[in-house]
Amino acid sequence: MKKQNRFKIVAASVMLLGGMVFLVVAMTRSTSMRYFTPASLVTDGSSVDKQQIQVDGLIAEGSSKWDAANFVLTFAIRDRETDATVNVIYKDQLKPDNFTDGGSVFVEGEYDASQNLVVATKLMTKCASKYDGAESAVPTDETSYNSSE
Repeated sequence: MKKQNRFKIVAASVMLLGGMVFLVVAMTRSTSMRYFTPASLVTDGSSVDKQQIQVDGLIAEGSSKWDAANFVLTFAIRDRETDATVNVIYKDQLKPDNFTDGGSVFVEGEYDASQNLVVATKLMTKCASKYDGAESAVPTDETSYNSSE
């Protein structure tokens, strides 16, 4: 009788562990996204057609158009080292305040290789100037205050 109970416990444990492993693998595959630069996406884009991806680059000068009435932002992401670009459309969301041509941007969305287009679901801008002001806050010899005056 003890042997039969032990077998049931081991069988139930194996089934539970197997189910957990299956769920972890399934969730990892469905939530993971491949990361690309615009140059690598243009080169390997057909391999991720109609899949969720992440792209990081610079907003191409003169490419951004904001339709405030319909909440549609279109622009192109330029590679940091080459002239490769990827078009982006970002719908039904507000335009980020620090979204400017030439600025750094990170996009997540579905890639359409035939149109070289990312339909973005997430858009994040990076503001390098945010950290530039820290140096100017430290007084230099010219701007320091002298308490003896």
